[in-house]
Amino acid sequence: MNPFSGTLRRIIFRHPLLYYIRYILLSKNCKVNSVDGVGCFNDVNNIDDVPKIYFEINSKIGLSPDADELEKALAIGTYLRMNIKGGHGLGLSSEETLTKMLAGNGGVCSDFSQIFNIFCFINGIKVKEWGCIDRFYKSQFGHSFNEIYSQKEQKWIAIDIHKSILFRDAEAKTLLSSVELFGHLRKNKKVEHVFFSGYMPEEIGRISYVYSKSTIPFVISNYRNNVNDYFMNRFRKYPPFIINAIIIVFRKNHDFIFVMDNYKTKLLPKSMQNLKLTSFF
Repeated sequence: MNPFSGTLRRIIFRHPLLYYIRYILLSKNCKVNSVDGVGCFNDVNNIDDVPKIYFEINSKIGLSPDADELEKALAIGTYLRMNIKGGHGLGLSSEETLTKMLAGNGGVCSDFSQIFNIFCFINGIKVKEWGCIDRFYKSQFGHSFNEIYSQKEQKWIAIDIHKSILFRDAEAKTLLSSVELFGHLRKNKKVEHVFFSGYMPEEIGRISYVYSKSTIPFVISNYRNNVNDYFMNRFRKYPPFIINAIIIVFRKNHDFIFVMDNYKTKLLPKSMQNLKLTSFF
């Protein structure tokens, strides 16, 4: 990285004003009872736009055509977690991301979530990507996970591919959706972590730290994989944070939909809670 790029990166990601502005441009509030119809990856993507490598790898997973959505999702998640060691964040097109991850050259939680979206999509599994944070600026963590719809269970079920876990009500033994998960945590109801593959996270204690009653969840909506791929390939010589800024300027960005909290009052300083920027972009 050249000195100019490094300095610009620090300005954009470290300066609080620009940091908050980025989130204001991406974030929206939504009532929790409307969340079922928000953020489904399948609704805004086209099967013809999926890179061929996903179909090639999918054939190696060996999914049973008679399996239900949850069984298929667990098989996909197990294959990915057993064949990808993970590492640094990538910020690449979906084809390059999967190629590098399978080669052992990186992959953080958001990379796992994004490639999982595509594998679910080509197998007819309704899928969403979620994120959770503790704060916008100087956050101690940010994490991505997914949610799939099970016809058998007739509900959305939260699934963390990076950590290889499902979430279950400790008493009823029922699997939880994302909203149910954070609802349980906020009511101090016991949640069990069900590990579904041979992978075990190195820092088990961090699971309860990331998934806690004070964590703010949001669903990622309007994520068009072909749009992201186009910009990542077209401007590949630039750092990912520059490309993401370009996507916002062209109004091709995805959205962060906060369904359990008003992000303005929870995550913005009072001086910025009424700031509106959409008219400038």
